[in-house]
Amino acid sequence: MSKTILTLGAGPGIGLATAQRFAREGYAVVLAARDGKRLERQAAVLRTAGADVQSVALDVSDASAVSALIRDLGDRLDVLHYNAGILRYDAQGALQTHALEDLAERDLESDVRINITGALYAIRAAMPGMKARQRGTMLLTGGGLATHPAAELLTLSVGKAGLRTIAQALFQPLKASGVHIAVLDVATLVSPDSAQAHGVGEAFWQLHAQREQPVESWSWEARYS
Repeated sequence: MSKTILTLGAGPGIGLATAQRFAREGYAVVLAARDGKRLERQAAVLRTAGADVQSVALDVSDASAVSALIRDLGDRLDVLHYNAGILRYDAQGALQTHALEDLAERDLESDVRINITGALYAIRAAMPGMKARQRGTMLLTGGGLATHPAAELLTLSVGKAGLRTIAQALFQPLKASGVHIAVLDVATLVSPDSAQAHGVGEAFWQLHAQREQPVESWSWEARYS
């Protein structure tokens, strides 16, 4: 049975680069995000390199859809990568920032669901199987905003802080069951197919590879800048 990495919130930058890194180690890849057409473009890149890849269009804030996908993967799921997060760009591709008072209620609610709640859904769904197998890795894409928040990126700052808290809180209980959870604080902007993207992918692989070491050497947090 092939080992599988599931990336929730798969994108053309960190998500794809991390999937490529794991695919080189023989992992099957499942990419999941809302934009099915963009997912297929990423899947095509992986298939060209010989990877076994599947794309699934879903909303990470939909608990039922996330749980169903994880349930369908069953014992194949070895690595869960939560990469979802809300950034907004203008028509020219420049990053947009917003004051809190300029965000509509629906935007605030959506941001929290994707930045934090979706991760909780995914971790909750994956925990029983990984704990029963006494093996598994959960990787969270954090950010420098977790410890150095920005008012103009407040919902993302809250989201990254939340992911950091999740990893820290669950690290010891999961480690006792042979499951490794860790957050990578990415403290730089990452463009698709860039040196930074592939550096982040390598950093995630190294966090995962700690699992083959004595548990005393595992870490719940690393930083890429």
